[in-house]
Amino acid sequence: MNKMLTAQNISNLNNDKIPFFRFKKFNKDKYIITNDAWRFIFLTNADFFLYVSWEVENLDQYPELLENGFIKDESYTDKMTWSFALRNSFVGMWPTLHMIVVTLRCNHKCKYCHAAVAPMTAKEFDMDKETAQKVVDAIFYTNAPSLTIEFQWWEALVNYEVVQFIVEYATAKAIKLKKSLNFSLVSNLTLMTEEKLMWLLDSWVDICSSLDWDEVTHNFNRSGYDGNSFKTVTYWLQRLNEEKIKRKMWHASALLTVTNETIGKYKDIIDTYIDLWIKWVFLRWLNPYWFAASDLQKLAYSKETWIKFYQDSLDYILELNKNWVNFTEYITTVFLQKIFNARDPNFMDIRSPSGIAIWGVAYNFDGKIYASDESRMLWRMWDDNFLMTDLKENWEETYLAMMQSDISKIAVQSSCLEWLPGYSEHPYHPYFWVDIIHNYKTEGNIYAPFMKDEKIQMQIAVLDYIFIKLNNPEDKKILLSWIGK
Repeated sequence: MNKMLTAQNISNLNNDKIPFFRFKKFNKDKYIITNDAWRFIFLTNADFFLYVSWEVENLDQYPELLENGFIKDESYTDKMTWSFALRNSFVGMWPTLHMIVVTLRCNHKCKYCHAAVAPMTAKEFDMDKETAQKVVDAIFYTNAPSLTIEFQWWEALVNYEVVQFIVEYATAKAIKLKKSLNFSLVSNLTLMTEEKLMWLLDSWVDICSSLDWDEVTHNFNRSGYDGNSFKTVTYWLQRLNEEKIKRKMWHASALLTVTNETIGKYKDIIDTYIDLWIKWVFLRWLNPYWFAASDLQKLAYSKETWIKFYQDSLDYILELNKNWVNFTEYITTVFLQKIFNARDPNFMDIRSPSGIAIWGVAYNFDGKIYASDESRMLWRMWDDNFLMTDLKENWEETYLAMMQSDISKIAVQSSCLEWLPGYSEHPYHPYFWVDIIHNYKTEGNIYAPFMKDEKIQMQIAVLDYIFIKLNNPEDKKILLSWIGK
């Protein structure tokens, strides 16, 4: 006979056998439970009832529950403390990601662009070498042992001379200070040359671009360019891959921004990527900034439409994998790492607290430092609320001004899921994140009610589908291979 849920039994639950856990009805036959060690287990309806009735010794999954911290024993505290510390090891060493906007000029005016570009003739929007040197000096004052400098478009190759200066100056500084340093450059590739390509690869600068399916769609999205953007970007993606393969480097990557023009064409999009030797796709939803904000009604789709697009795309990618095609989806891979790996992948957005301000910061061309690239974009929409500081003459002063700014404190406080109502109680709490800039733009407040947080609801749908796939042995084997399991 099962025990009644009395106050005394609940006390026993919390202090004796069963520690804190979160749960939800997963389907008609199963529950999913999670804990603060980011572990999960599926239980049948009957086993879940036994578990919450504290009759755990009768469960076939008793060893699994014990090993994953769902049942207390003498090693529980040490086990959970170690797991929690490992998962949050990224806290305390920051910032790590430094996004540098070397120019606002761009030779495209993409319909979905969430940045504010300047005309090609407006050279007053270029970062100069003096500012660039101060930025690099401030970057290296951080206590992080590993640093990434990312050259954000719009379009970075317009100010290629300053890109070169930063790479050379930062590389010399990293060697002197014995810090690990990575570079990445986001470009539309239409200003690429053989000389630039060779220099960037020789300098170990990773290169990423965007690709919006076929020639008609890509060129339609990229208005303002005097030429065939699709032919140019696909040529350079192929050249990049040729050189990377020759140098035994990882394949080129490209980003896909999903609009209502492409959302039903998942097979064609993925096939196009594969034909170009690209090994993964990032199924990004639209951000409501700048051009994308003004054209949102034309470009946007419902949350439900994007979720269906994601599900169909993942199904197709898994089928390709079953036919020995090596291809993955990026956001799925990040979630899998969070679900199965001992350490957090530390993807800037998908963590608690969010990486905004404390892990990744954006340096504008004029020396202004913002909490993220998205918050920097708000500046071009006449909203400077996320400005952390200006560059100071002394890099120590700059760093302290960033980290001690009100924005840094607010960013941490408002993106810590542990205390946010609705977010903290959800069983997927260990895996999702809150985007305070998106909430600020769409809801007018960095604190969005849980049920009105569109990004959270989309993440829940994605995680639901991932866990559905993990219940299928063949799909699970493929998904685990994406993270080296």
